[in-house]
Parts: sequence; structure tokens; C-alpha cells
Amino acid sequence: MQNSKQNTKYEITDIVHWRYPFLHRIRALRDIGNKIKAGDLGGFVESEQNLSFEPGDEAWLFDDSICCNEARVDKNSILKDEAVVSGRAYITGGSSLSCTVKATDSAYICS
Repeated sequence: MQNSKQNTKYEITDIVHWRYPFLHRIRALRDIGNKIKAGDLGGFVESEQNLSFEPGDEAWLFDDSICCNEARVDKNSILKDEAVVSGRAYITGGSSLSCTVKATDSAYICS
């Protein structure tokens, strides 16, 4: 399980979502791929379980995107704009969700 490892990819900040105060913005702790630099702010998560921090995994939440509940984004997948992943949705395999797309319940999206 991911919790037993040290998260050196991102931190969960004290910046809360303006509409959903249980969500917090993430900040990169190191460069991730070519697009994310250490210190860059990302989207919003509820916990570390929402976004992978496995070594070599470039999964990321950009802009005001959200991943919450038991949902998960991993394996180089990204959320952009105001995309929302919630419930038990699983976004993996290099998938990309953007605009106002929502993946909920038990959705499984793999590129």
C-alpha cells in the first residue's frame, strides 16, 4: 500500500477549495516530467490515496481539477481544467481528462 512509502512527489497544502473545504491543493516537491517544476501548484485532492506518488509515475492534477473520495489517478494520467474524479473512479494508463469532464462511481478509464 502506498501509505508506507515516503511521498517525495507532492505535498498537500493548506490551500482549501473554495467550494469543497475538505479538498486541498497539491504542490510539487520536485520536477515531474517536462511540465511540472518543484513548487508548482496543482489541483485538489482529499488525501494522498487520490494521486500516485510512486517513483517514475508522472500522474498529475493541473489547474482546478479534483480527485476525491476513494478515486485514484495514477500511471502517468492527468486531470486538467475543472475535471473531477470521485467515488471509486480509477484513471490510469496515461489517460487525460480535461474541461468539465466528470468520472464518478466505479468508472474505469485507461488510455
